[in-house]
Amino acid sequence: MSILATSFRSILAGIQTVIGSLIRKTPHREPLLAKIYHHLSRTIRRWEKLVANWRNNTLPKQRHRAPRPSHPRTTPALPQGQSWLIRNVDHYNARGFASQLEHFLKSEECTRFLAEVPRAARILRPLTKSLGILMPGELPPPPISKPPRPQRHRWLALPPPPPLIAVRSEPFNFFPPDSLKVH
Repeated sequence: MSILATSFRSILAGIQTVIGSLIRKTPHREPLLAKIYHHLSRTIRRWEKLVANWRNNTLPKQRHRAPRPSHPRTTPALPQGQSWLIRNVDHYNARGFASQLEHFLKSEECTRFLAEVPRAARILRPLTKSLGILMPGELPPPPISKPPRPQRHRWLALPPPPPLIAVRSEPFNFFPPDSLKVH
């Protein structure tokens, strides 16, 4: 097995280890985490098969398939969007493995592999998007532009202090009026 396959397997197996520990700690999240775990297993198998075919010069020709008819899903789909896997796993070790994968993808051998086998991007693109990392040669998304907040000095932003003594409009009379006096 080549370094491409073993490195990829060890990185994704590390993420699977983190997911396994989270399943034991949070059983209420087990269905989603188990689905992510099996998704990563399938990704490892697809990657290893593609690397082995590339090494043996037995890559099948690219086929153009007709679109599949849509069938109703029997199981819920995995989440989608940028960094969904990191958000759902939410563990510092998972972020570390994502960083290792990003470094692995920038390695010389991996960039050569990706240049020679464009189909590999079909395996990697959903994975890198789910981990919140960029594919080699991919531009970062444009920053979200927000209008600049006006600069305010802290002492101007504070409300005025409340008065220390409450002032009444008429003086308080300590003695009751003559009509209330008892004789």
